[in-house]
Amino acid sequence: MQINLTPDYSLLAIMVIFILNYLIVSRFFLRPINQVIEAREEEVRSANDLYEQSMVRFSEATSLMENQLHAARHAAADVRDHFRRDAAAYRASIVDKTHNDANAIVNEADERLKQDVVEARAKIVRESEALAQLAAERILGRAV
Repeated sequence: MQINLTPDYSLLAIMVIFILNYLIVSRFFLRPINQVIEAREEEVRSANDLYEQSMVRFSEATSLMENQLHAARHAAADVRDHFRRDAAAYRASIVDKTHNDANAIVNEADERLKQDVVEARAKIVRESEALAQLAAERILGRAV
C-alpha cells in the first residue's frame, strides 16, 4: 500500500472554508466580544482613575479642613484666654473697689465709735459729778 502525499482539491476547499469561517467568526463574534471586553477594561481604568482623583481631592479637602479646624481651635483658645484675662482684671478691680469700700466703712464706723466713746465718757463724767453732788446734798442734807 502506497501513501499518496499529493493534496487533492478537497484540501483546498477545506482551507477556503476554514479561512471563510475564521473571517466570519472573527468579524461577527470575536471583534464584538473583544470590543466589549476592551470597553469594560476602559471603564474600569477610568473608574479607577476617577476614584484615585477623588481620593486625592478628598485627602486635600480633609487636610484643609483639619488645618482650618486647628486654626479655629487656636483662635478660640486665644479668645478664651483674652476673656479670662479681662475677667480676671475686672474681678481684681471689683475686689479692690469692694476692699476700699469696706475699709472706708470700717474707718467711718471706727471714727463714729471713737466719737461715741468720747461722748459717753463726757456724759459719765457729767452724770457722775451730778450724782456725787446729789449724794452729797442728801447725805449732808443741804445744798452743796
